[in-house]
Amino acid sequence: MRHQPLAGYRILDFCWMIAGPLATRLLADLGAEVIKVESMARLDAIREIGVQPQGMLTLDTNGVFNDCNANKKSIQLNLGSPEGVRLAKELAAQSDVVTSNFTPDRMDRWGLGYDDLRAVREDIIVASLPVMGKEGPHAAWRSVGNGIIAMGGLNALTGFPNRAPVGLGTLHSDFTTPYFAALQIMAALHDRERTGEGQFIELAQYESAVHLLDTEILDYLVNGVETERRGNRSRENCPNGVFRCLGDDRWVAISVRDAREWQALCEVIGLPGLGARDDLQSLDGRRAIEPQIEALIEAWTVSRERWDVAAALQARGIPAAAVEDVADLVDGDPGPRDAFERVAHPAGIDILLQHEPITWDGERLPIARAPFFGEHTASVFNDLLSIDEDALADLVAAGIVQ
Repeated sequence: MRHQPLAGYRILDFCWMIAGPLATRLLADLGAEVIKVESMARLDAIREIGVQPQGMLTLDTNGVFNDCNANKKSIQLNLGSPEGVRLAKELAAQSDVVTSNFTPDRMDRWGLGYDDLRAVREDIIVASLPVMGKEGPHAAWRSVGNGIIAMGGLNALTGFPNRAPVGLGTLHSDFTTPYFAALQIMAALHDRERTGEGQFIELAQYESAVHLLDTEILDYLVNGVETERRGNRSRENCPNGVFRCLGDDRWVAISVRDAREWQALCEVIGLPGLGARDDLQSLDGRRAIEPQIEALIEAWTVSRERWDVAAALQARGIPAAAVEDVADLVDGDPGPRDAFERVAHPAGIDILLQHEPITWDGERLPIARAPFFGEHTASVFNDLLSIDEDALADLVAAGIVQ
């Protein structure tokens, strides 16, 4: 790659778990030097939670941690002591951005809030990614992705009518919030280039989850209509859903938008007479017998391969796609092919890392494994703070570096 747009910027990263680290990973992928601050006193729990290679259980081989923290450095620093906080301020003084995703007051209580850090670098950019904002009755709330998407209204809309909500199956906000956060941070860096001024940024993960809704809030505000769960059905298209195909847990998604596509669908599945019925040319007409239409479609798809079904319908201009699972995404054909990269790990295994869904100058962004716990403590302290090996040993003995 000829150029990484954030090369030369330094991020002092106090984030943990998923949403915050994925935001700073994007900045690292774009070339920023991201220094992850960790300690045994406040270990990043995602080092322990999640997928481990078979037969391994270490702080350095967790699959989720490696994916969230590729391209970063790691230092150990215990913020439970005044000396640890002083060293953190010295590192912040040589950094462009400081990030965290604790409760809003946590950095202030350590003495590392925005006002504290402005005192050591006037143009510092501080980005906080709490669950809730720093003001209001719920400012101290904590949560993980499941709670955030529930609070944000997503769970209430997910599932089938007259049944309990089922959620999304993934911690969706953990993997969408990072793009909001990275965009804000890059905008603040751009603004500082023009004005010379720093910035305090707060992104409430709860609010970012609300932004994942479609028109449901607007419909309620304007029309007083509270959207009900629709399962796989749609207000705009009919039929619209997933249909069982040949094989174990194999499905195809089909959506019909208008009368032309409806007629084409009926021709493909061998029911041209149904496609010609006057009462079924309209959306409301098809909706009136939607269960029967769905049963007829599945009677045709259930004996066919999902890829064949999708191809046959796509050839007639009907939106259709095989429902892919994780194995399809990694090994399938077609698959995203170069969206994943196997990176050698010193533990004697390969780590599968996911690239950002962008290219720069036609190339994937460079990717390197996540750091071992505290792997860069000595080099960062020496390079940025001129702390030599003997002085570092004293800090370790005193429990300040641990």
